[in-house]
Amino acid sequence: MKEYPSIEAGLYEVQGRRETMEDTHVMFEDLKAVLDAVPDHTAFFGVYDGHGGVDAAKLCRDYLHRKIVEAPEFRLGRIEDAIRVGFRETDELIVMKSNENQWMNGSTGVILLLMERRLYVANVGDSEASLVELNDNGEMDYTILTKIHRASDPKEKMRIESLGGHVFFNRVFGSLAVSRSFGDSRFKVPKTSQNFVSCEPSIGQFELTTRSRYLVIACDGLWDVMSHYEVAKFVQNRHLEGRGATQIATDLVEEALKKKTEDNVTVLVVILNWDHEETSTGSIEEKIPDAQPHDDVLDSSSVMEESKA
Repeated sequence: MKEYPSIEAGLYEVQGRRETMEDTHVMFEDLKAVLDAVPDHTAFFGVYDGHGGVDAAKLCRDYLHRKIVEAPEFRLGRIEDAIRVGFRETDELIVMKSNENQWMNGSTGVILLLMERRLYVANVGDSEASLVELNDNGEMDYTILTKIHRASDPKEKMRIESLGGHVFFNRVFGSLAVSRSFGDSRFKVPKTSQNFVSCEPSIGQFELTTRSRYLVIACDGLWDVMSHYEVAKFVQNRHLEGRGATQIATDLVEEALKKKTEDNVTVLVVILNWDHEETSTGSIEEKIPDAQPHDDVLDSSSVMEESKA
């Protein structure tokens, strides 16, 4: 049996009830086909959810994966450091372009970098990712791979206020709900004395096993109306019915629309295929109560770095 999975990725996106479409994405099942300076069997996926416009999200789409791979840390195998550099340099580019062009928009973002069976996950804002896998009982459950950054979070509020900023109405200066993002230059140097809105990502590192079956990354247009448990169960059921990754992503988006999501919706599904798969007839086991779905990032390898920014 090979030591890493083959992958099938699929994506679907809709404008939904919003007046404009501000989501963008990248989907590279073989990143080496785009960037030579990566090892074989490397994949990269990203979902970028713009707000106030799409300019920041488009720049994330075009530059973030390149900035990560081009960082010297990437060549040295310090992948998490390279991700931090990539996020910072992409944000600096967006802030510069925003100030030049008088843009006021920003973007959340979530990325998956898969190198054979080693998975790196990073996010800013409220776009999220989830892993669906078999547990020790042979049943399916899920792990939330990301950390939501909102100004209403006590730690985020404390960080902002420690820099001299203010949070009221659960928003940065009463305006922005997310506390970390790309762009949003009006809350960052040089327009302000400090970067009250941070681009520092939360990063997780995971070792996939033959029990790992699906990855789902999406903007909050999905997660606002479906829990991680509901998404995991939905993906499993649709795959058992014979649907591929693209159709599953499409079905998830349509389900979010049925549930009256008010946002743009972008969903990316990755099916992990192993040579000799264990099988499961069990159902999804809910591991996190729906009432508190985002308190902590769960990590199958206990490798999660909480941002210090």
